[in-house]
Amino acid sequence: MNYLEVLQKHIPLILNKVRQNIINDSSIYSFIKSKDEINELLDRQEELITKYLMNFDKKEFDENFCYKFYKDLNIPYAIIFASLNFIKKEIILLLNNSGIDKNEIIEFNVYFDKFINLAAKVYLKKDIQSLKKIKNSQFKNYLLYKAILEYVDKIIVSVVEEDLDNFPLISSKECKFAEYLYYPESLMVCIDKNLCGYLEELHSLIHKSVNSFYMFYVKKTYSEAYFIFKDFKEQILKLLGIISELYFVTYSDVEKAFFKLAALLEPDEDIYITMIDFKNLKGLNGIYGEMAVTEALKIIEKRLHKYFSQDMRRSLLIKGLTANFYILNLRCPKDEYKKMIENILEIINMPLSTSKITLSPLIVGINIERYSQFKDFEFIKMLQILKNEAKKEGKDILLVIEKEEKEKLKKAFYNKYTKQFLKERLDNGDIEVMFQPIYHTENKELYSLEALGRIVDEEKLVPSGVFIDDIYEMGMIDKFDMLILERIIEKLPKIKQITKRLFINVSFNSLLNEEYIKLLNHLINSTKDLEIILELTEQKFIENLDIVNEIYKKNRVFFAIDDFGSGYSSLKTVIDLVKRKILKVLKIDGSLVINMNSDEYLKKIIKIISQIGQEFYIFTVAEFVENEKVLECLKDLKVNLAQGYYLSLPKTIEELLIEKAEKFRF
Repeated sequence: MNYLEVLQKHIPLILNKVRQNIINDSSIYSFIKSKDEINELLDRQEELITKYLMNFDKKEFDENFCYKFYKDLNIPYAIIFASLNFIKKEIILLLNNSGIDKNEIIEFNVYFDKFINLAAKVYLKKDIQSLKKIKNSQFKNYLLYKAILEYVDKIIVSVVEEDLDNFPLISSKECKFAEYLYYPESLMVCIDKNLCGYLEELHSLIHKSVNSFYMFYVKKTYSEAYFIFKDFKEQILKLLGIISELYFVTYSDVEKAFFKLAALLEPDEDIYITMIDFKNLKGLNGIYGEMAVTEALKIIEKRLHKYFSQDMRRSLLIKGLTANFYILNLRCPKDEYKKMIENILEIINMPLSTSKITLSPLIVGINIERYSQFKDFEFIKMLQILKNEAKKEGKDILLVIEKEEKEKLKKAFYNKYTKQFLKERLDNGDIEVMFQPIYHTENKELYSLEALGRIVDEEKLVPSGVFIDDIYEMGMIDKFDMLILERIIEKLPKIKQITKRLFINVSFNSLLNEEYIKLLNHLINSTKDLEIILELTEQKFIENLDIVNEIYKKNRVFFAIDDFGSGYSSLKTVIDLVKRKILKVLKIDGSLVINMNSDEYLKKIIKIISQIGQEFYIFTVAEFVENEKVLECLKDLKVNLAQGYYLSLPKTIEELLIEKAEKFRF
């Protein structure tokens, strides 16, 4: 009995067995409602398979016949794949039992696999088009979503049109998504670094899957390609789902997200925030009607978006609530920023073709200083202060760019911290402590923490530079110092998890205060494995070194001279303290460090201070380290330790503990 005779005799039995398996599979009824419909489809598939099998000798088959059947079939390919493989297995078993030649059976196996492969190709061309639905999203014009859309569209076109020359065979790093992920809009949307990392990882996984899909597809192994397609489709939908949710949440309160981003940006960029508002909108609404004015604003918004779309890599424009528009610019040189403001003014002043309304803009902008540490809501307040100032001065544009202008704005911003306000906070004990790490210059290993007092003002911890002079004038510096000690004692168990050494700033008045000394003794006695170093700055210390010496003898503490190289510090003080063996550290004045790379004389002074430290066997600490270049220079000058915002901002002890946990986790 030959091959065809065996099939003609037994194929109806095999197909009926498959039919019963499918009809009894409850999962199939998720796709087909009734048994009659299933039987109709199975009849058509049996006709197709029988026709294919009976053409084995001819090795010819009409692929269009197969395509027409499967392209409209609403059954998952996994079920078709399983049923076809079951048929193949049963036929091979039958042929083996019927004594058919082994080579012919092998040839049949290859022949039937081509049919399964052909079905997979049809399903691929059909199902891959289901990804077109992602174009219907309300977020399709936003950067991250748009990047995935463009990438997916190329995949769809390449497969449907069988044009693999234009298949996007690229790595995740070459994809627009990877570039867009660090544009301001995207940073605002996925502001959490861990979340950005997760999106990056998922995006990379998609590219790996798509590239694997391509390798199978180009080899025409469509069954394998189909199952990989199902994987990357799921990954794409997952990524777009997360992106959509992020955009929805962000643009539900875009102004808050905008200023949160401004507050969290990295410190190595020239950053500008601009507010655009319009004068007398209420009056214009009365004259022209609210709808007409709203339409005019929409035209201007559209023009501004078009202008900033040319440089979304550095710029972000949003429509605000507390003002009409806000703009964020990153890595923007001063001259470019000024030119941008001129361009904005031209755009706004262009005639409105649909209206006779003339809108009068008021533009204010600020250059955010490095390490400013302002909260998001504080930026809005600063811009409002500028807006009011511009109105007072009758200006349409007011930009705070130069140092003097920034100092003036800071003064206006901090004017709420009156002496009465400070007294209330001190009387209520509204003091918190932050800690700034000090590192070895050689290996960036932690040497110590410095405790820094802060006034608590609602959500903000106000730095001491804002109020310390007033506290001295009020005669409340010893109270402030005592509150700092109290907070340190409260946090002592956590501090000891981070460091074995702690720097504490102390005033001369506090060392004369018996209550402060008792509290200092309590701190020292509370821990035997935490070294306390008190920082001295005032002229009174230099005039009364005997008091410092007495404190050293009665208390297990060492001392550091702060701001060495300027102010009250002197070589004679250093020598006197070294002789008494109570000086541990020289802290080099930050004004010397911050400008050292542009002034060779400052480098020489710092080198001399470093040599003094080496000669007297005391550590030197450079403050105000703001970049890697300064740190490397300090290392070359053999300065032992470094402290500054480049290395670490002041942080709560809880934040430092989280950082430590994260470091050891990886």
